[in-house]
Amino acid sequence: MSRPVKPEPNVRRTRIKRRVPRNRRRPNYLLLFSLFLIASATFGSATWLLTSPRMNVTSVEIKGLELTNPGVAEKLASKAVGRNIILLRKKTILSQFAQISEVKTVKMGRKYPNKLWLHVTERRPCAVIASGGCCYLVQRDGFVFHKTSVAPNDIPLIKIANAVQPAPGKCAESQAIKAALHIVALARKYDTELHKITIDRTGDICLNMSSDFCVKLGQPDDIALKMSLLRHALLERPSIVREGAYIDLSCPSAPVWKPKAA
Repeated sequence: MSRPVKPEPNVRRTRIKRRVPRNRRRPNYLLLFSLFLIASATFGSATWLLTSPRMNVTSVEIKGLELTNPGVAEKLASKAVGRNIILLRKKTILSQFAQISEVKTVKMGRKYPNKLWLHVTERRPCAVIASGGCCYLVQRDGFVFHKTSVAPNDIPLIKIANAVQPAPGKCAESQAIKAALHIVALARKYDTELHKITIDRTGDICLNMSSDFCVKLGQPDDIALKMSLLRHALLERPSIVREGAYIDLSCPSAPVWKPKAA
């Protein structure tokens, strides 16, 4: 017997499409060559700037020095000479200058190709302390920053009988100096003329104004009250400075003043 032939199923034959490769872009050799030249020039310039002796620092210009020892400043600045001006770290030199007691702030800049500049701002004194044959410039906060042999004339002089040796670069710890600086601050606040503050061995304080007028404050207590009494006395009778020999405020509850002898 013959077997019946099964009909073949309807198979849909699909034709596989071959991918047609796209046209590849040709490399832009001119652009690549230009980029190569730019990179080579940049690398060569950077190498020259960082290695050329012409970029080494030859001099440092320093401005603003009045109290600071020029030799110390020049010695610190000379550490930059011979070093590459671009690779030079300014922070190291600036930190060393900041350790000088007379220096308040310092700025540093470059003058290409091989020079540096330094602008120094020094501290300003509010008074000068005279003790032990030497003079010390001091700030309002008591920081002593300079030792000198000649006292400036435009700031109050604090003269202490007891041997007190302030240390430049540190704050004064003497209670007499602190009291004197408090007086200087109050005199500036009240716009009171003040030339000299004298502190004797017992601690009594005496102020000297113009025309040899003397203000006796006594012991360094109730300073604010005594300076306030002085301010009111000068406001009520300004001629007291010319007519009086002294005013005694050592006892704030009973101030007295003595006229000059005829």
